[in-house]
Amino acid sequence: MLPCPKSHHRLPSESRRHFAQKLLLLAGLATGGRAWAQSDAPRRPSRTAPAELSAFANPATPWQLLGNGALRFFGFKAYDAYLWVAGGTPSPLVNKALFALEIDYNAAVTGEEIVNVSLIEMARLRRLTQDQVKAWNEQMQKTFPSVKSGDKLTGVYVPKAGTRFFFNGKLISEINDPAFGDAFFAIWLDEGTKRPELRRALLGLPALTAPSSN
Repeated sequence: MLPCPKSHHRLPSESRRHFAQKLLLLAGLATGGRAWAQSDAPRRPSRTAPAELSAFANPATPWQLLGNGALRFFGFKAYDAYLWVAGGTPSPLVNKALFALEIDYNAAVTGEEIVNVSLIEMARLRRLTQDQVKAWNEQMQKTFPSVKSGDKLTGVYVPKAGTRFFFNGKLISEINDPAFGDAFFAIWLDEGTKRPELRRALLGLPALTAPSSN
């Protein structure tokens, strides 16, 4: 008979909870299937644009919240996402307009995990060359820090210029390649995203309805 494991060999309850959250988060980010992820219904919370966006717009085209949603796995919220547009432009990625994606994290994720999952999705949605994969991997490795609950990452899509990234309000990276921004933000905004419910919430569109069983 095998001996029963003693209690001191088990992870503390807090560690087990964090480990379970990480498994759910990574599984959901990797698969993105509807069975794993869901987003809150579109809503317009009382929220002001992040201060770091003030340098990218002018009084004639103020920042407006187009939509927002939360990414959840089995009830666990990974993050809240907010899509800001200058002048209220709809479908900003399609129209190559100035916009920003703000992500408020509710979980701990390493920078390496952010880079790897992002590149996988970028390559799935866009036909990337080997040179792009190599260059963007190096740039993203230098850009994305490890995050924890309460941290905020904001990416700003600047048409014909590139992408600017802010971490908790501070500029951390400038990737001056317009093709990078198109591929990166496609993770959330492209019609082929693995998170269609979140995409619709960010674009301020009605939530998808389940087909009738009749």
